[in-house]
Amino acid sequence: MKLSKYDEKTLKKLKKLELMVLKEFISICEANDLEYFLYGGSALGAVRHNGFIPWDDDIDVIMFQKDYEKFIKIMEKRDDDKYELITPDTCPDYFFLFSKLMLKGTRFEEWWIDQVDFHIGINIDIFVLNNLSNNKIKRFFQVKRARLLDKLLTMDVIKLEDYPKLTEVIANSVHGILNFLHIKPDYFKKKAKAILTKYANEDSKLVCDISALNHPQIYFKDDYLPPKKVKFEDFEVNIPNNYDRILKDIYGDYMKIPPEEERYNHAPQILDFGPYK
Repeated sequence: MKLSKYDEKTLKKLKKLELMVLKEFISICEANDLEYFLYGGSALGAVRHNGFIPWDDDIDVIMFQKDYEKFIKIMEKRDDDKYELITPDTCPDYFFLFSKLMLKGTRFEEWWIDQVDFHIGINIDIFVLNNLSNNKIKRFFQVKRARLLDKLLTMDVIKLEDYPKLTEVIANSVHGILNFLHIKPDYFKKKAKAILTKYANEDSKLVCDISALNHPQIYFKDDYLPPKKVKFEDFEVNIPNNYDRILKDIYGDYMKIPPEEERYNHAPQILDFGPYK
């Protein structure tokens, strides 16, 4: 990922639309007693900036698995002409293990979009906190296997571009082998889902975001509950109760503004506001 340079007007409009999607998401959650939390850079923005990180161009939320699955079912039943939910189950070559709530009629598409058969609109990312085994050894293999499947899913669908050369060679070689063997993305999705939901009905103390950017993020459930309310732009949102531990785990000294060369965003290849121009 790299830092995309937006003109001020474009970035402001993008954030306004993403905020609209977030408010709709929160409205659905509150109406159905679903727990959610701002996550990643969005939680950091809420704590450090009371809103978006100035150069950020997306919104991340996260939900416990049971609430995430309920949210998906709610969206499946809605006759919605404004919002669309894309999940691992809705598109064969969608290569993420999390979902996106998108604004219909818009486009927010990254460098890989020409390699897939679906489109991405202006959206928020909805990540999942899956239960982990309370047994240390079982938990180790659960996380390692799920993370491997997550990576293989991505490599099955897309070829990397503009990554470090060795990473590109390895990943694109795997891509070639998987496609030669005709192994479909659904194979990895089903295997990963089975592993990640294996302890869904157990009283697990630990949860994991398997799709975290650099490495799987493992947390105690008590790091999240009960949620705290903080200001995000012009309204209040939920963030994890122990946000300090979570943000330190992801960013280190998270209150320090990083130099420009260490900043990043999604740098869309195609950005189209559609009817919201």
